[in-house]
Amino acid sequence: MIELQVAEGDLVVSLIRGRGVHDGEILGISATNREIETEGIAIHRVRGGKIEYWAVVDQARFLRQVGVSPEPPA
Repeated sequence: MIELQVAEGDLVVSLIRGRGVHDGEILGISATNREIETEGIAIHRVRGGKIEYWAVVDQARFLRQVGVSPEPPA
């Protein structure tokens, strides 16, 4: 889901949120069947008839939700 999107010139930046169930192996982690939610930023640029794409996803949040990484100290 796109939470926020900003475009200027040849760039489009999107704040994205994904929700789902960890029901298959990802990052070498077997399915936990836990519900997860994470966020990320996607950047697209159209230049020379091509689309360039970069993305950053909050993997630490995902790892905490599937029980692989501890919660940060309060």
